[in-house]
Amino acid sequence: MRKGKPLDLSSLDNKLFDGLKFCLKVYDLFDQVRAEPDGLGKVRLLKSKREKRLLEELLPIAQYIQARYRAGNRLKVRWLSGSQPYDAIIWTPLSMARRTSIPRKIFVEVTTSRHENAHLSRKQLHETGGSFGAKGIRINKTTRVPDSSPYVYSGPEHISDLACQIISRISDKANKSYPPSTLLIVNCETDTVILEDEWNEAIKQVKTTGIYKAFREVFLTGLHYSATLWGSPRRK
Repeated sequence: MRKGKPLDLSSLDNKLFDGLKFCLKVYDLFDQVRAEPDGLGKVRLLKSKREKRLLEELLPIAQYIQARYRAGNRLKVRWLSGSQPYDAIIWTPLSMARRTSIPRKIFVEVTTSRHENAHLSRKQLHETGGSFGAKGIRINKTTRVPDSSPYVYSGPEHISDLACQIISRISDKANKSYPPSTLLIVNCETDTVILEDEWNEAIKQVKTTGIYKAFREVFLTGLHYSATLWGSPRRK
């Protein structure tokens, strides 16, 4: 982490940045949080609004920026922490917008796809040093603490689980009102190791639903992989 004044959400909120400078500040903030006392716990448990916004909004936006930023397409971005119906605005260079179908102004909404018990799994991992994962966890009725047991996936069950979680998040967002040319970024968390061919199969299952067409673009990002689903240039 670079030395300097400590960062917080206000360092990024409602400020226009060159895309790569935005990424640098986001990564600096992550490194800062990670280096703080109990930094690992803050990241795992999303202990405050700062950690929640960092992991669930800022980092996924930075991943999208890095996937699109290049010579001739030097994006600019403004992240907003308010209650508006989107999380950020991305501006495409005027020269790029004029010669392509890419809008000059893109509204960005970010959501996270994860198992409903993921927070319990993270809590157990942090407090005990290990967990069998979200699908095999429950709250012990006597001790009121997370209790997990090994869960054995059957065939491609983990692939369909991932696809269903992504479909659920896209469907939920598709039922809401967003500006035209809205980009939906889905931050995909998995309960087990997903190989590249398994990731591709899950994305294939998502595509068959057509639900992503409610957005101009849906960008799926995970720990190692990403994918783009192209929808309607303008929301109906």
